[in-house]
Amino acid sequence: MNSKYFIILLLLSFGCKSQTETNVAERTPIPVKASTVKEQDLKEYLNFNGVTQYLKKENIRSNVTGYVSWMPFKIGDALKRGQTFAKVRTKEQEALDEAVKIDSSLAKFSTPLTINCNSSGIISTLNIQQNDYVAEGDVLATISQPSSLVIQVNVPYEYEDHIKIGTHCDITLQNNETISAKITGALPVIDPVAQSQTFLIALPNHNLPENLNVIVKTIYKNAPKAICVPHEALQTNELMTDFWVMKIIGDSLAVKERVKPLIRNDSLVQIESEHVKLNDWIVTEGSYQMQDSTLVSVQKQ
Repeated sequence: MNSKYFIILLLLSFGCKSQTETNVAERTPIPVKASTVKEQDLKEYLNFNGVTQYLKKENIRSNVTGYVSWMPFKIGDALKRGQTFAKVRTKEQEALDEAVKIDSSLAKFSTPLTINCNSSGIISTLNIQQNDYVAEGDVLATISQPSSLVIQVNVPYEYEDHIKIGTHCDITLQNNETISAKITGALPVIDPVAQSQTFLIALPNHNLPENLNVIVKTIYKNAPKAICVPHEALQTNELMTDFWVMKIIGDSLAVKERVKPLIRNDSLVQIESEHVKLNDWIVTEGSYQMQDSTLVSVQKQ
């Protein structure tokens, strides 16, 4: 055989073999995980930061000038309305001590004057101790009233159609305890920098410390019987202007189907699509940068 024809046949043989290997490689199924399209009621929530505050605080003031002769309380103690908080002896009463030794009838004038609480609450600040000198009008302590406990929530004005008095919300504490409540008040002022409005949630029956940070969650959107897919199934371009899922046809072929995402929760997202329907199988894992009409080996979830 002519060497020239032998070389040509050899090259053709290698070329056919290479092409066959390429075709086999291209048709090797890609292992993926898949899940079905589901229908369920879906709710999307708004989360805001809140902080506990006592709206009502009373300052206990001295009604006389003198020396504190009796005051047994400390910060955190509970006081009741009308209870004696402290006793004060004036300079004049101090001067009567010697006179009482001469005339016992003057003893009634040397009794210390009492300072009482005007409301019930917890001592949050204490400015005096026994034997301190105080002037008339001095603030001796501050009492916070637990029944005035509220949560202050700053809400951006863009959500003013969704947050109003009476709106139901769930309050999550730092220990993961959840309190169900409603918006009870709103301040008629907008923060000039943050452009947010302060709403109040009254919690008169809860014992929480002041300045506690909490999360306030309320329903933003609600979609009954929504067509949903897992978050992992939804793909998008870099500009987030185009969204799609990989739908499985005949258990082995993944095709690209464009969708429109709507509301979402922690695990699911509602979609709108002409070609993705309830109970369709879609790829949830392994479809990153997958081309349209790709052979797949499905592990169903």
